[in-house]
Amino acid sequence: MVNTFSFACSACGQCCNSPPSMTLAELFQHRDRFIGCIAIGRVARRRPGEKLRIGRYETVLDEADCAAFDTLADTLLHRAGDTFSITAQGFDYPSLARCPALADDGRCAIHLHGKPLTCEVVPLDPLVPDSLQHLVLAERAQDAAYLGSACIQEGKRDDAALLVEQGRLVDRLARDALARRRRALEQERFIWTQAVFEALRADLFDSPAALARIPAGGFLTISLVPALLTVAAASARSRALCIDYIDSQIALIDRGIARALARRRLDDRPVTQQLRGFANAYRHAKGQLVDTLAAEHGNGNLSAHAAIETYLSQASR
Repeated sequence: MVNTFSFACSACGQCCNSPPSMTLAELFQHRDRFIGCIAIGRVARRRPGEKLRIGRYETVLDEADCAAFDTLADTLLHRAGDTFSITAQGFDYPSLARCPALADDGRCAIHLHGKPLTCEVVPLDPLVPDSLQHLVLAERAQDAAYLGSACIQEGKRDDAALLVEQGRLVDRLARDALARRRRALEQERFIWTQAVFEALRADLFDSPAALARIPAGGFLTISLVPALLTVAAASARSRALCIDYIDSQIALIDRGIARALARRRLDDRPVTQQLRGFANAYRHAKGQLVDTLAAEHGNGNLSAHAAIETYLSQASR
């Protein structure tokens, strides 16, 4: 299999065709641009001897490959029989086929103003070991060609940065971006995703019928409220920041629905229903936060609570 790839981004915007995966802090920072949600996906557990086929290419995983996958899963993912990813995610109408941060000229409007870390990682995947990123690039090279972009090319190119050479990630900036995204995902696990995983465990992760709602190769998207209730319990300041976020989100959802109704597209209707559900969940959560003192929930690890407040406060500056 070809395991040397070069990458040259022309900022064409072709891959910016949907809202990105984000951290909770990034959603707080861009509360007036991105509707937030929780995305839950099922992640395949890799086994030695397993064959991965990418187009006309095929590779066989060995024990070291699988151990590297397991190391990432232990720090970034969640296990309940199967392995699951839980991330914050931007949400919008698929019919728009664009990221909400994409400007009219096709450029990123927040490129220099808090661009999500996941965008810096493109075209790599933080849930895949560095030694296997060539598999990611082989698959995404096909997607790029489908979208009409030649940004990922096999072999070395004079006009592109060499990302992977003989299966080894050689680009320093790419390695740094992957490391920072993984650290962010690990921090998310500490701040809220592990708590949400445990809160949803009985009704979702331990229920075969509920798990059937997670589409193969896709994500189950639910309201961000479980994450907000988790972090709001840290302190009065965290609670106030979550209330402010909720107000911004309800206004953003109302604007998005109004524009969708003006478009009169039948395929927008299910998303409109889901957004109305998000807004109702936000209103109910705001009522809880307004009526309940944070001190009543603020027990447990004080250092963890301080970390959560700092995390949200920094994002809200």
